[in-house]
Parts: sequence; C-alpha cells; structure tokens
Amino acid sequence: MNKEVEVTLVSFSNIEKDGRLKELYKVCQRLGTTQVIDKKNESIIKYFFKLIFKSRNCKYLVVDNRAVIPFTLLLLFLKKFQYIIQDCREMYFFEEQKTLKSKIGCIFEKKLIKKANIILVANKYRARIMKKYYSLKLEPIVFENIRKLEDTQKNINFESKYSDFFEENSFKIISTSGYQNTDIENQLIKTVLGMKENIKLYFIGNNNPINQNLVEEGNKKIYFINRVSLEELKYILKQVNIGYVGYEIVNLNTKYCASGKIYEYLYEDLPILAYKNIPLKKFVDKYKIGVSGDNFNELINELENNYAKYKKNIEVVKNKISELEKENILLVVQQIRQRII
Repeated sequence: MNKEVEVTLVSFSNIEKDGRLKELYKVCQRLGTTQVIDKKNESIIKYFFKLIFKSRNCKYLVVDNRAVIPFTLLLLFLKKFQYIIQDCREMYFFEEQKTLKSKIGCIFEKKLIKKANIILVANKYRARIMKKYYSLKLEPIVFENIRKLEDTQKNINFESKYSDFFEENSFKIISTSGYQNTDIENQLIKTVLGMKENIKLYFIGNNNPINQNLVEEGNKKIYFINRVSLEELKYILKQVNIGYVGYEIVNLNTKYCASGKIYEYLYEDLPILAYKNIPLKKFVDKYKIGVSGDNFNELINELENNYAKYKKNIEVVKNKISELEKENILLVVQQIRQRII
C-alpha cells in the first residue's frame, strides 16, 4: 500500500450489506490510504455534501455503482482528481433499456466512462463487449465477483428469530437476489409448489409484492425475508441446502451475468441451482458443484438425489476458489498500477 496516495471510494450502497463493495474496498486499500463514502440513512443532500467535504484531498476517486454517478459527475465539476477508477458492476446499454430512468442512467454512465482512466468489469465477456461498444482504447480490467461472507466478532443471536422458520427435515432452496416478479422466478415458484411437501423455497432481499393467485397467504413452501445484514445472511445460508442464482435473459447484462452469489453459496457449502445464463452454466459444469438449466423440477430432483456428491465436489473446489480470490485482488491491483504509471 502506498500511504502517500489518498483513495476515496464512493458508493450509493451500504458497505455493510454489499459484498462486491467490500471486495472493491480491499482493492482500494492496496492502492493507498482509503476512505469509504457510502450511503446509509442520510438524505441525498447530506450525502452529497459529505461527498464534497471528505473527497477534497484525495488523488484517486473510485466510483462503485450507477446510482452514485450523477453525484460523481457534479463532483467532477468542482474538483479534479489524479485518477478516476469506475467499477461497472452491471452492463446496461441505452438501446436495451425500456424505461426513461434506465435510459438516463445509461447516459450518465457513458459520460463517466469517457472521463474515467480505468474501467473495471465483472467478467471477460463484459470486458470484450464494453471495449467494442464504447470504443475504448484498452479492454476494461476484469474484477471477478469472487467474495465470501466474512466471520465477524459480533455476538448476535439469530437462532431465536428463526427458530421456527427452517424445518430440519426439509430440502431448502434459497435465492438471495430478492423476488422481482420475473417469469423465471415465477416458474421456479410454480415448480416448488408442485413438488413434494419437504421442498421449500426462500427469497431474501428487496422483495416485490407477489400475486396472491400464485402463492396463497399462509402457504408452507414459499417464504420471503427482507434484506438483512451480511452477518445475518451468513447465518441464514447455514440453515439451507441449495443456493439458487439465475437471471431472466432480457439483455446482454443478464445473458452474461456475473453473480458473486455463486461464490457466497460455495463458501457456505451450498450446491448450486442455476438458470441457463452462459457464465453460470459454464462455471457449474466446469466444477460439478451443481446444476444449470430451465427444467427446475428435474434439476431440483437431481440435487436432492445426489446431494452428497455435490457437497463433496464443493470441498475440493473451495480451496481453488480461496486462491482465486487472493489472485483476483492482487491481479486487479497490479493491472491498475501498470495503467496509472
């Protein structure tokens, strides 16, 4: 770490609840003395003034997500930074967006991409696509979504809160992306409802309202949990059997998704139930740590019937992933340094 370099990491997320932001913070720490300006419960105006005040002496500005970009562009009118590093954790293009809000977000993002010295993306597929789309001189640096839920020293008792929530003899599937009322999620829900009683499905995160014609109130198979801290999430993952990850393929962002949740599941010894998104399918097939496709009934039965096999494969893969995580951060830092010399 270069202590003479002051790094400011700005985000509109709460770092206590954001796994990728925590990993990005580790990258920043290796670049210099780092402060995080994230958003918790303060107002937008208060956040912006905090951003102006705290970033006044920094040399490297690291921008985390799309939501903070309008504030970043305003900040760039007021102050110049030696280097701007932008983490494009998602890949949205103007032509693919259906709402005015999303289209405006793409305009802001493109403006910042043109100003940034270094672009980070979440996988090799996105790096190639973005270089071509934005006519970049260099391919963006790949910062993989490898992350785990850290053990903490906080003495928090979640057992009483969830004592009657997770049935011991059930086969429990969890999705930590929240429920967005997509066709794929509803297909998964319908599948679980039609399977034997011991199959349960849990959605955790920012959940949209669900159609009562799809899931009756008081049912004993589909459950919804509001967004929780990473500490609580880690506890919950230890209570379930399978981690689900998948995104409805509606644009290039979801087709070439880069979910870090797959790593969070593996670190907690959970076999993977994945949709047929290309990176997810390739990862699952390569390491044999789960199944991927769109026939959820068949996939869930495969996982339940061969659960011990997939658990055993995870034990082998976890050591490889731990090494990949270390190399991921070191390699990103090395590439950043090479480009800013």
